[in-house]
Parts: sequence; C-alpha cells; structure tokens
Amino acid sequence: MTPVGRGVQRPRRTVRRVMGAALGAALLVTLAGYVLWRYMSGAPMPQARHTVVVTVPEGAPASTVARILQSSGVIRSAWAFLILAGVDHLDARLQPGPYRMSSAWPLRTVLSHLAQNDILIVRVTVPEGFTVSQIEARLVADGIGSPTAVAAAVKQAQPPGSVPSGVRDPIEGFLFPDTYLIPYGTAPKAAIAMMQHDFLVRTRALRHELPPGESVWQWVTLASIVQAEDRDPVDAPLIAAVFANRLRVGMPLQSDATVRYALFNRVKGGLSLQDLTVRSAYNTYVHTGLPPGPIDCPGLMALNAALHPAHVGYLYFVSTPSGGDLFATTYQQHQLNMAKVAAMTKSGS
Repeated sequence: MTPVGRGVQRPRRTVRRVMGAALGAALLVTLAGYVLWRYMSGAPMPQARHTVVVTVPEGAPASTVARILQSSGVIRSAWAFLILAGVDHLDARLQPGPYRMSSAWPLRTVLSHLAQNDILIVRVTVPEGFTVSQIEARLVADGIGSPTAVAAAVKQAQPPGSVPSGVRDPIEGFLFPDTYLIPYGTAPKAAIAMMQHDFLVRTRALRHELPPGESVWQWVTLASIVQAEDRDPVDAPLIAAVFANRLRVGMPLQSDATVRYALFNRVKGGLSLQDLTVRSAYNTYVHTGLPPGPIDCPGLMALNAALHPAHVGYLYFVSTPSGGDLFATTYQQHQLNMAKVAAMTKSGS
C-alpha cells in the first residue's frame, strides 16, 4: 500500500525542478545576452591607434548612420547602435558632418560625439603677406581639396568691383590673412568665400575712411606693397609714407617686392640688374604709379598704414640686417644710410 502523502510530494519536486531549470535557463540567457551586448557595444579594435573620417549626411536617419559607422569599422553592430541611441534618446540628435573617429572607442563614446556635433575641424592659418598662390598651396596641404579643385575655386572667385586692366590675379589682396577653422570636407569654393567674407567684415570700418577718389583697389595695392616691404610692424606707417610721398611727387616706387611679384617670386636672393628691368606692369622700377593690383594679401596693420601714412617727408628707406629700417628725405641721406647698412652687414651686426 502506498503511504499517505507520498503521491503529493512527487509533483512538488517536479515543479521545483522545472522552476529551477527555467530559472537557470533564464539566467543563462540573461548572462549570454549581457555578454553579447558587451561585445556588440564594445570597441571593435580596443588597441587601435589609427582614426578614420566618417561623414554623416545631412538628414540621414539613425539607421543610415548606423550602417555607415559599421561599414567604416567604427562600431561592431548597427543593431546595438540603434538600441542604445533609442534608449539614450539620441537617435533624433545625431548631427551631420565629418567626424574623426576611432575603432578603439566604445559605442557610447561614438554616440556622444555624434550628439554633441563634435565634427572634424581643419585649422588653416594664412599669414599676413601670403600671395594667392601660397594660400592655394596651404589649402591643399591642409586637406581642403586637390590642387586642381582649389585652383578652380580661386579662378571662379569674384573680386570686389571691376578688375583694373593688367591685374594678374583678380582676388590677390582680398583673401584676409587669418586662422580659419574649416569643417573637414568643406569645398574649396566655400573656403575661398570664407576668406573673402572675412576681408569684407574685418576691413568694413577702414573702407568707410577711404578719401574721395581713392578706390579699394588702390588702397589694397599700396597696403600689399607696405606689407611686403615691412620687416618691423612699427615702421609700417613710415614705409607707407615713403610710397605715398613718391606717388604724390611722381617718383617711381622702386619697390623690390613688386619686381619679385613680377618674377612670380622665384628669385630668393638679391635682385640683379636684369631682374630690375623685367618687362612687367608690376615692375615699379620701370613704371611710375601703383602696379595694376595687389602683390599679396595684407593684414590690418598694413591696410591701416596705407590709409593713414605717417606725416613725414621721407622718400627713401633701406632695411638693416637686424630687421629695422633707416629712412631719409634726400638721396644724399639715403646714400649715407646705405653705407651704414653695408658696414652693419660686413661686421655682422
């Protein structure tokens, strides 16, 4: 005979076994899911040192962004990206643009960069006195387009007003020297436009001070010569006065800088007599008055000096080995100054 109560205990044990097995399976699934999630949301290459540039298109949905990131090797799983973006409510905050990212970043770091619009910025520095050709080379070197694309953008750029006859490069002088923070992938045309706009903004007050009869082209051309000849910023108004005085009395400017520009800045040392007689409208040893247009892109100090030359009667100046300048009113004084410079050069002072 079966003892009383024995038949009731077996189902209880069975239930406990089933519940235990189910709990174990659930824990196992949870653990497996956790491990899988950690893997999917982790860095694809934790030890990677290289970075890649990923561009998020304007208006791209989160699913498209996820596929781009996965195909670029920045994330392991587009699925995990979409889940975490939704949980953190970042799927609607993903900003377009170029990003420098690393496959050593975990998924949450990638999402943070996208949500904070931490786009890749290229720092382009254009020093005062750079020519347009030098600016072209700088843009290419900094990754803002190929040489062909940058040259095309420069050629298409529109200068202010009508271009005087004989100008070699219409936007020479009108790209403002500055440090520009340009988003990676910006078209060369947009970068050039940014520099032109900076010129208009930064020179607005000075342009309003132009005397009657003086054009922006004349002003910027004189400033570009001052910029090229000036080795000491303190001397800029004095150098501007020398050239302004020469223009007033009809003397040739006799600026070596204009001759170098006429020779496409290929002469690195001193100019020869043959150089000084080169046939060019930019040769101010041969032609009186200003050259057809600017010979570089001047900065604010040179632009201000050209507009407000010092009130002095100087007609000559010569640069010293130390970087300063000696000024003279007469040619005899100028000869003495040149003798002083020659002695300084000989003594190495």
